[in-house]
Amino acid sequence: MITHLFRIFFVIFLFLSINSNLKAEVGAATVYKVTMKKVELCESSTGVDNCVGAIVLANREQEIDIASVDAGAEAASYGDVTLLPLGTTYSHMRVTISRKFTIRADITVSGIATDCQTYAETSGYPGGHAAAGNEIHTHRPAMNPNQTLADMTVYLINDQASICTAADCSSTSDDQTITYAQGTGSSLYQTQHADGSTDTDHVLIYKLQSPYTVALIAPTIDISFGTSKAVQATEIGTTNLCNFEPMEPVVTISIK
Repeated sequence: MITHLFRIFFVIFLFLSINSNLKAEVGAATVYKVTMKKVELCESSTGVDNCVGAIVLANREQEIDIASVDAGAEAASYGDVTLLPLGTTYSHMRVTISRKFTIRADITVSGIATDCQTYAETSGYPGGHAAAGNEIHTHRPAMNPNQTLADMTVYLINDQASICTAADCSSTSDDQTITYAQGTGSSLYQTQHADGSTDTDHVLIYKLQSPYTVALIAPTIDISFGTSKAVQATEIGTTNLCNFEPMEPVVTISIK
């Protein structure tokens, strides 16, 4: 069996936005782990639930730290194009990932006396990155300053969510509207997680740089992604707290 290489690099933009006037800064992630779950090619697409003539290139979980210098090697075995039907033309790719990310970032936000840093949470609470149940999708935790920089788990939250305004989430800003951008980043479409959703997947549709028609010569898939703008940190009121959001990959995909 021929192995086909996914060459992967990363540049990140916002997955979502909150209706807010709070100060926010985008910065680098030194750790950015995403779990790939499924990759499909589509003959056409009009939304995340529409992948005409879908053919699966990969259907297994694989965590990749895209901030790592070894990201390309980690991803090299993910996906195979040996069984693509001859003569078929594909124009889109559907990618399914987990809503769970592991990040590490140290970002300066104007108005906050100390840097916003990710850190390890040891006690679960509503919205905390160690929280149990659906709270991981309905709350965004608040980070205290002056903690030891460490990996932190974050989740893509539902379109109605509560933002913790205390580090133990004892107070919240409720009914915040979360909007997952459609067609303004490199993805054409992505999942909008309804209020109360417990779905653990996030789906994105990308348009190939140019349509690809399957020929006898096996193709190489190039997905160009860096992590210089991988995370957004946002101040929480005047409390000297902040929170973190993962950003959407700006992805260029070509098949040759």
